[in-house]
Amino acid sequence: MSIQRIHGTWNQKGKKKQIGQIASALAVSIWKISKKTLLNLENEGFDTDTWSDRLEILKEVSCFQIYITNNEVKSYGTEKKIIFITDIAKKLNETVNINQVDLKIPDKNIKTKFINLLNDRMEEYSELEYTEEPSYKARIILGNHLMAQMGELDNNWIRMYVIDQEVPKILLSLRRPIESLVNK
Repeated sequence: MSIQRIHGTWNQKGKKKQIGQIASALAVSIWKISKKTLLNLENEGFDTDTWSDRLEILKEVSCFQIYITNNEVKSYGTEKKIIFITDIAKKLNETVNINQVDLKIPDKNIKTKFINLLNDRMEEYSELEYTEEPSYKARIILGNHLMAQMGELDNNWIRMYVIDQEVPKILLSLRRPIESLVNK
């Protein structure tokens, strides 16, 4: 299907989007934001040694964004939200797997499968308070997980950089598609 045809189908006025279409569009936004976050970290001089390290960082940032999405989506009931978040997770899992193949990263270099990592992170983050935005503790947890993936150089600064610089950018970038696709 051509890009123009996809674009034309998506923008048809009055046509209700299916939950899977919305989840897929939001998953694309999440992946783009994750890539931008990784680029920002590398541009700040924080070290990633291998493609598998980079993929692990992309997975961590994507999990954090799914946690945010789960808390920011207000217009869906519980059952619909579960389906929606599951659809996002499936699409991102597919994206991670495609990237792993494209980058020729062997399975032995992948620390955790995306879905398993997501389940672990959602359990970890769900114990924390979320009012208006992720708590400081949630930001620390993300910083700690990213710190574990980055090189040793300036490792202690990674957590604070993520908390102070990247999480606000992630929130700003993620809230736009959530508002336009879901909470309209």
